[in-house]
Amino acid sequence: MTSGKIDEPIKPQGGLKGVNLESLLESITLLAEDDGRSIEELEAEALAAEKQREEERRAAYERLGLIDRGFPRRAIDCLDEVTGDPWKKALRDSYRLVLTPGSIIVLNGRYGTGKTVLSTFLGRIMYRRKKRVLYTKAYDYTMALRETFNGNGLESDVMKRYKAPYLLVLDEYHEVKDTDFAGAALERLIDYRHQNGKPTIIIANYSPAALEDRLGPAIVSRIHLCGTIITCNWTSYREINYHPRE
Repeated sequence: MTSGKIDEPIKPQGGLKGVNLESLLESITLLAEDDGRSIEELEAEALAAEKQREEERRAAYERLGLIDRGFPRRAIDCLDEVTGDPWKKALRDSYRLVLTPGSIIVLNGRYGTGKTVLSTFLGRIMYRRKKRVLYTKAYDYTMALRETFNGNGLESDVMKRYKAPYLLVLDEYHEVKDTDFAGAALERLIDYRHQNGKPTIIIANYSPAALEDRLGPAIVSRIHLCGTIITCNWTSYREINYHPRE
């Protein structure tokens, strides 16, 4: 049976009146030191934990940003795992050029050498510099243009999407059939980007002897002017990390 009165919050007895604050702080310090750590150490630990959480949040947003711009999840997850002196040298050489307006960087060679990861690494650098970046398969670009022939969008809109980013990665260049349409479409895009000071990375798996012939004289001449061809002929990381069941 209740009295009908509204329960009042219980008030603390006494409050801080008459409490020696210095003594209270000393008691808290002693409590903190019970596990061997001082207030300063606990504060430093809390700040370090907060910094780590902030770095993890930033990394998560960065990963989502790169995925949204087409970069493969698998390549993003491998960004800090690929090692080896040849790969690092290729990264240094291409990093210098990706900062050069209008440069064309060709990463050519066998499968599994980390070409896509390397281009994603460069994409992350430019993304952190607040530059617009985009990754696509060369085949997807030419197919998007072909779709406009059927009334699916405008060719100018497709071209605009690939012309706009500061850095464009055209992967699997070798998968595009060597036709008048595809060759001209890729050459036109790369030339526009070159003339307007925007770096382009081309990834291909041609043999060294066939590379320049497949790229075409117009692109090759621009590479000689402002770019490089990096032959990725070191051991495949996929082969190194492949462990078949016994």
